[in-house]
Amino acid sequence: MIVRTFDGLQALTTPTPTWATSSPATLSLYDSRQAYAQIYRSQPNVRICVDFLARNIAQLAPHLFRRVSDTDRVRLEEHELARWLAKPNPSTRRYRLIETLIGDLGIYFEAFWLKVRYRDGAGRPAIGLVGLPPEEMRIYGGLLPTLFEWTSNGVKQPFPPSEIVYFNGYNPTVRLRGLSPLETLRRVLAEEAAAGDHRESYWRNASRMEGIWEQTKDAPNWTKEQQQSFREQWQEFAGSGSKVGMTAVGPRGMVYKQASFSARDSEYTLGGKLRREVCAAAYHIPQPMVGILDHATFSNIKEQHKHLYQDTLGPWLEMIQQEIEGQLLIECQDRDGVYIEFNIAAKLAGSFEEQASSLQALVGRPIMTANEGRARINLPSIKDDPSADQLAAQQGGPAATDQTPPGPGAAPPPSSATRGQSMPGDDGTAAAIEIGRTLEIWEGRVRSHVARVPLADRAQAFDARWSHELFADLTAVVEEDQARVIVQREVAALARALEAEALSDV
Repeated sequence: MIVRTFDGLQALTTPTPTWATSSPATLSLYDSRQAYAQIYRSQPNVRICVDFLARNIAQLAPHLFRRVSDTDRVRLEEHELARWLAKPNPSTRRYRLIETLIGDLGIYFEAFWLKVRYRDGAGRPAIGLVGLPPEEMRIYGGLLPTLFEWTSNGVKQPFPPSEIVYFNGYNPTVRLRGLSPLETLRRVLAEEAAAGDHRESYWRNASRMEGIWEQTKDAPNWTKEQQQSFREQWQEFAGSGSKVGMTAVGPRGMVYKQASFSARDSEYTLGGKLRREVCAAAYHIPQPMVGILDHATFSNIKEQHKHLYQDTLGPWLEMIQQEIEGQLLIECQDRDGVYIEFNIAAKLAGSFEEQASSLQALVGRPIMTANEGRARINLPSIKDDPSADQLAAQQGGPAATDQTPPGPGAAPPPSSATRGQSMPGDDGTAAAIEIGRTLEIWEGRVRSHVARVPLADRAQAFDARWSHELFADLTAVVEEDQARVIVQREVAALARALEAEALSDV
């Protein structure tokens, strides 16, 4: 082949590349040949991995955005592509469309969507999407596909590339298009199928041990009729499920010797786990996600959950996003600055408690009103209290109460930097020293209590009961009005210190 540039492409011959046609979608397993779909139906390890990928990716809704600037994005909920993906056809919804797409990619490593052009209720041009079975598709072309052919019930229907959304796993290194992972796992799958057949035969034969009867030297000689009679009696005994658990008694001079491997000897259990590990590795899935929990702990499963969406599903999502943008977004009238992105942040956002703690630390005050909180637990809103629709003041931090003027004759409360030092009073330092000592003892109790929880959660563990305890301690030293002022300012100062410690640790 002689190739110049794109303005002139010439060839002396027109060879057909080996990767230009679809694979036969069948796999040889020892003495049989099975279709990919049959392997998916019969091999639990394959189905576990494929279904895991399909379900987790289908759960992530693809969102449309417009890039306004480097620091600004706008969500496009009514964009035409968003409508096409949300309702691809009358019998399919977005979840099933994506789930089927990943299932086809996991089994065949290629998938096909047919574009069905029509006009919606408002008279606008629209596109419906229908998944086509990969085993019924054939692709023609050299470096680029020039024709897609769908064969259904013996009828061949051609489609130009503009009418097909094509997802493939073409590998230019080995010049193979749509190389299924099942081909790479062929030996492992053949071993799993053989082990399953052996195990099924074992239970079908009433779990009996295979063996032979041997005749000792002093045993009497049998006639052919006696040998045939004993053979029939033994096969009836050993092959009958009703004889399970019963002890066989042989004739004089005959010894039974086992001639089969036990499940332990053949490493049936270990082999099955190894085959699942290999299948999970072929699909790049962390082992705890497919039920292999030998070395799983709470902490490493949590980290592997992040690894799943960042490293395992990330490349799949990026490939799907680019193909949809390159083959479907070009059909839309509105394309300026528009891009698609799967909502993976929703899966990595953490629990509600973790989000609430992080947001409160960032904002410094409650982020929900009382009625919003009641709505989350299905309680009716409070109608007759306007404050139920307002954000409460900062809890445990600087608030308006900090500005409360001290009462007559009140000594200024100590700050965190001056605790334990003399504080100016009206007529000396004795009261100030006692106040400082009381505050030191109180802060020691508080820090001893919050030290039991992680550093990031200590500000939330500092609750209102410590204010009441400090007030009770101070009223033994100063008047109640002065004690209230000191409590308000000291509680706010300690809360700020705990929050600052948590942020500095992060």
